Amino acid sequence: MKLPADVQYNDVLIRASGNRELLIENYKGILLYTAEEIVITCKGLSLRICGCDLKIAYFSGYDMKVTGNVRSISYRSNGDVCC
Repeated sequence: MKLPADVQYNDVLIRASGNRELLIENYKGILLYTAEEIVITCKGLSLRICGCDLKIAYFSGYDMKVTGNVRSISYRSNGDVCC
């Protein structure tokens, strides 16, 4: 039986509903949280979300929901400095 890649490698999983809502699973922590930028650590990388009126609607140890006007999503190796 073949497992999905996100389960097999514990990768971050992102589901976008247009540019207004992101559901993020398998993250590790929150590095930066402002209305214009949210940076989240994941396994081996950081996830940077830029936009305006960004909010973390909820978060748990496993998933989170980000709302607002998302302008861009980018990834960086955890060894790189963000921004």
